[in-house]
Amino acid sequence: MTPLEYLLESRREHNPGLRFALGGAVGGQSTPARRLVNRLIWPGRLRHMRFLPPGVTLRTEANHRWTLSNNGHPLVTSRTLSELIPPLDRPVSIVATGPSARDHPWESVRHGERFLIAVNGAPTMLKELGIAPDLLVITDREFALSGIRHFEAAPHTPLAIEFLAAAALAATAPQLLTDRPVAILERVNLWHALPALDQRTLNRLNTDSEFPFVLPETPDPKCRVGWSHRPDLGIFSGRTVVFGALQIAIGLGSTDVEIIGMDLSGSGRSYAEGVDQRPTQLQQHYESFILPSFRIMREALAGTNVAVRNLSPVCPLPSALFADHFRID
Repeated sequence: MTPLEYLLESRREHNPGLRFALGGAVGGQSTPARRLVNRLIWPGRLRHMRFLPPGVTLRTEANHRWTLSNNGHPLVTSRTLSELIPPLDRPVSIVATGPSARDHPWESVRHGERFLIAVNGAPTMLKELGIAPDLLVITDREFALSGIRHFEAAPHTPLAIEFLAAAALAATAPQLLTDRPVAILERVNLWHALPALDQRTLNRLNTDSEFPFVLPETPDPKCRVGWSHRPDLGIFSGRTVVFGALQIAIGLGSTDVEIIGMDLSGSGRSYAEGVDQRPTQLQQHYESFILPSFRIMREALAGTNVAVRNLSPVCPLPSALFADHFRID
């Protein structure tokens, strides 16, 4: 067991039960008083835990499994990523929600030749096309609160979901967790129930654990930028859910990945939004987080036989960041 694995496993003996209990006692309504109490319960390096809804708890079990409960009633016991997803021995298509996805030649994936990963609202568009995804990936807590209809468009589809997003579903629509197999994701250095590490400690832990992560030269305190070779130990958000899905697909063995509809344009989505249109911050995050993340992806995959193709004709990411393969001949 590496030092990082030991750290994550040790949480089973030190889950902050009293903090959870105090959080549940102050109620769920968002008021200045509740926000103040939440800051006191989850101070400083534990502040990422402030977004847990009152009454919702996650307990880490052995071997990267979790039990998710609401008001003391267990809802679901998660699977590991490798249990959730079969060996990725066929090509993978990651489907994002940019408008260009509408123009993709969907017959190329309709017959199951590619493993289909849908992110965020992509299931709604795929349902209109008569296509069912093989996996749904959600890394955004806000999307879990507002995107109920997209979950409903892919009933029973296996779900890989960040733990705060899963907690949001547990509070608002628990049936969307209990009707399908689930794997819980964590973000690097925003691990459940653990204080965030300072950069020096994180670097040392990464080195001593045989480099499961590729960290940027310029430290990012919230670990949005980076690459994870071990998504079961944590992912980097890259400020776009596609980046999390890429780490999952490649970390679990895929060597042939195409990305559909990653437009990063802010020009709407591939499905009808109506009055429920969600704001996008992709353009604001592009220079600071998205572009540096994909640059690190290329660095992390250099010298491998992995192919990552970006099929969006309008995506601003440089084509040089993607390749039919990253092997150095």
